[in-house]
Amino acid sequence: MDNKFIDRIDELDWKVLQELSKGKKTVFEFGTFIGGSAMAMLPQIKEAGGHLWCIDHFRDNVSQPPELHIHPYEVVARLLVRVESYHDTITVIVGDVTEALNFPKGMADLVFIDAAHSYSMVKRDIGIALHLCKQGGTICGHDYVQHYEDCDQNLMEKYADTESGYFRGVTYGVIRAVNEVFGKPQNEGAIWWVNTESSHY
Repeated sequence: MDNKFIDRIDELDWKVLQELSKGKKTVFEFGTFIGGSAMAMLPQIKEAGGHLWCIDHFRDNVSQPPELHIHPYEVVARLLVRVESYHDTITVIVGDVTEALNFPKGMADLVFIDAAHSYSMVKRDIGIALHLCKQGGTICGHDYVQHYEDCDQNLMEKYADTESGYFRGVTYGVIRAVNEVFGKPQNEGAIWWVNTESSHY
């Protein structure tokens, strides 16, 4: 496979998403790319008789140099081929994460966030996830590589709200946004999650 089209989750992340998606019937994913995280969740969602809505603008590489540029149609084509065996379990929405606000409040059992990674955008996406997720549901996301209290706060301040929210392997934008809304989440690998059952968010 072309190196531009490798999955952005590793084996441990895959296993964590398998566990989190067990028994979940109404699932949303913000940021899909070629479907690595979707494929981790789809077997469990299908077994539960559920459905996965994937929302992505598929344009995250358009500002890259030509050799790294990925056309959105290339990404969507690979995704659709990959998820074909789950065609009745998945809906792909090409657009901004704000499309999720068109769905009823509190309908989702699980929302997985892996779209933009700057602090401002992750915080926005968490707010949308809180709109979608039912009481007792799960909100989770990717790129949580260490807890807030373990981060260099000077680097956090400098890089969290840059376009990528990232510096030298640490996704400061994700970490800051998650901590600000939820405090310290549960975490394994690069996946973070919270249960909304007793939340005050």
